[in-house]
Amino acid sequence: MKNDRMQSLAHVDLNLLVLFEALLSERNVTRAAVRVGLAQPSASKALDRLRHLFGDPLFLRAPGGMRPTPRALELAPEIALVLERVRALVAAELPFDPATARGSLRLAMSDAAEFVLLPGLVAQLAGTAPGVTLQARPLDKDRVFAELDEGRLDAVVGVFRELPKRFRSAPLFEERFVCLARADHPRLATGLTLETYVELPHLLVTLRDDRKGAVDDALDAMGLHRRVAATLTRFLALPRVLASSDAIATVPSRFAAASAPNCRLHEPPLALPRWTEQLVWRTGAEREPMIAWGLQLIRSAGEAQRPPPAFRA
Repeated sequence: MKNDRMQSLAHVDLNLLVLFEALLSERNVTRAAVRVGLAQPSASKALDRLRHLFGDPLFLRAPGGMRPTPRALELAPEIALVLERVRALVAAELPFDPATARGSLRLAMSDAAEFVLLPGLVAQLAGTAPGVTLQARPLDKDRVFAELDEGRLDAVVGVFRELPKRFRSAPLFEERFVCLARADHPRLATGLTLETYVELPHLLVTLRDDRKGAVDDALDAMGLHRRVAATLTRFLALPRVLASSDAIATVPSRFAAASAPNCRLHEPPLALPRWTEQLVWRTGAEREPMIAWGLQLIRSAGEAQRPPPAFRA
C-alpha cells in the first residue's frame, strides 16, 4: 500500500498546485499563466490535468472570469498550506536579500490606513527592495479572511474585534476620532457643542453597507441619536463633500490632519473610544522569507507613527 501511494505521488506535478493557487487568485487562465510563467495553451492543459487529478471541474467559466467550484474552495486552504510549507523548506536553504528580491506584497487596508502607512512603505521599498511591488487593495471585511486563506492576500491592516485562531496579529498604531467640517461652517464659528453635533447631518465612511458605528454606540448610551445624511465607501471624497455642505464627519485623526485646507478639525463633544490598527496574517505565512520581511517592514512603518495628532481649533 505504501509503495502504491508513493508511485501515485510520483506522478503528481507540484507545479499543478502552483497553478491552482494562481487561478484561485487571478480567476483568469491567461493572467494565471503569466503569473506562473506558462504559455496560455500550456496553462489550459495543466488545468485539465488538475481537474483529472481531483476529479472535479475546479474552475468554471462565469461572467468576469473563472468561478471556483465548492470543491476548489474546499481544497484551497489545504493547498495553500502545502505550498507554504514547501516554499518555507526551500527558502530555508536560500538567504533572503531584499536588494535582489523579486515579487509582490499584497496588502488590504482602508484608504485612511493608506494615508498613514503607504508613504513610508513605498519609500522603504524604493530604497531597500526595488524589485518588490506593493499591491494595496481596498479592505473588504466580508471577504478578507477568505482572501487570506486562499493566498490572494499576504496581510491585512484593520480593526478586528475577534480573529479566527488560524490568524496572527500585531498592533501597528493607535488612533482616535476627531470631527471634520468645512472651515466656514455657519454653526461652528464658536466651537462644536454636543447639541449642535447631534443636530447636524453626518457623513459616514463605512466598509460595509450599514449606517451605524462607534459614534452611534456612544450616542445610544447617552440616549441620543444622529442623522446620517450619506454614507461613503472611501475617505478620499470626504473633504470635498464636506466643503460643499453643512454636514460633519467623525473620522480618524491622522486622515483629518491631512485633509484639504478648506476643512477644519474639532474635538468631539462626547467621549469616543480609541482603537488600535492591527496587522493580520495567516499563521505560518511568516515562514516565507519575503512575507516575513514584508510583515516586519509594515510593523516598522506602524511603530514609526507618532501619537494621534492634536486637533487644530
